[in-house]
Amino acid sequence: MKKQIILWVVSLMMVSGIYGQPAKPAQGHHTPMMGWASWNNFKVHINEQIIRAQTDALLTSGMKAAGYSFINIDDGFYGGRDGNGAIKSHPVRFPHGMGALVAYIHSKGLGAGTYSDAGINTCGSYWDKDSIGIGMGLYGHERQDLELMLNKWGFDFIKVDWCGGEWLGLDEQTRYTEIGRLINAIKPGVLYNVCRWKFPGKWVVNVANSWRVSGDIREQFDAIAKIIDLNADLWPYCGPGHVNDMDMLQVGRGMSYEEDKAHFSMWCMLNSPLLAGNDLTKMSEQTLQILTNKDMIAINQDPLVYQARRLRDDGDQEVWARPLKHTMSGEIAVALFNRAKEKAVIRFQPDSLSIDAGKGYTMLDVWSKKTYTRSTNREQSFEVPAHGVVVLRIKGTALPYNVFQYK
Repeated sequence: MKKQIILWVVSLMMVSGIYGQPAKPAQGHHTPMMGWASWNNFKVHINEQIIRAQTDALLTSGMKAAGYSFINIDDGFYGGRDGNGAIKSHPVRFPHGMGALVAYIHSKGLGAGTYSDAGINTCGSYWDKDSIGIGMGLYGHERQDLELMLNKWGFDFIKVDWCGGEWLGLDEQTRYTEIGRLINAIKPGVLYNVCRWKFPGKWVVNVANSWRVSGDIREQFDAIAKIIDLNADLWPYCGPGHVNDMDMLQVGRGMSYEEDKAHFSMWCMLNSPLLAGNDLTKMSEQTLQILTNKDMIAINQDPLVYQARRLRDDGDQEVWARPLKHTMSGEIAVALFNRAKEKAVIRFQPDSLSIDAGKGYTMLDVWSKKTYTRSTNREQSFEVPAHGVVVLRIKGTALPYNVFQYK
């Protein structure tokens, strides 16, 4: 019991953001970042026209109105360094320069994100044969590059990869910490993402706004499920302004409708940044409906920023839950996640999820929009599609000593 209490106190401090002295979240970004990022669909094959088109589509599609507020330009924009060592944007792909492109993004009321590496070379310089990325990393040019990207060009977010850092044999905690301090000194409020491809360690909570917990995502259900598992036990490190990054979304990139819904739902439940990775100029109405589900987004953007926990695991069928607003609000979000290739019935007991069933509760199905009248049932059951999910928003009375406070 004593050990449980100690673990609860530590986890509560982590969730509330008072463990150590975490980097301050950017103003207005205490909740997970939302936007679009270029890498999943375009890799290094980006240009000025593509970024402008995606920016425009974010607005005309209604995604900006739904909360998506960033356009993130990943690897592939580099054009070498000038005689003074300053980075140049690619003269053919980005003829008007990055500063003008950022200004265009800003003119649409959006934030702009950029990319670099902790070492000398970027990931794309090797893995995607984009040789112009050689020598484009931060190593040896830290202040020069960050002053240019964040102040002169005007970026509001930076993702820092680790390929070059790994190739140099750098110590990740030391390196990412010094980069984070420099970013904060140059332009306080810039969002900083550590892209180490695994959970870096609890030190990162004091350094960055988000950090990758996995290798690069793939547009396959098994890959989605693996990332969920990697993040399952990392909930103590998530809180306002500091979240576990499960990588960019693959919604609309080849999976089934139910798989896309499950993918988006679990990213929302586990407080991952919501960065669409599809081509916004060609997405279907179905994809748009998933990405703009306002009730699902509201869960992701809940101000408590309490990452969902897996509270029941029956193999292929799981029950995940998280409190909303605060741990005694009597409002929770529940995800019934079915990993199996066949539909399955998943049951849960509201009392085990902090809700006092005897005092009554109501439920909203976040995807079907079906509302359930007030109930005192001690158990609920739902049929969940193969590779699918049912997400419920439940409102009732919180148990005074509940799972979200003491375990």
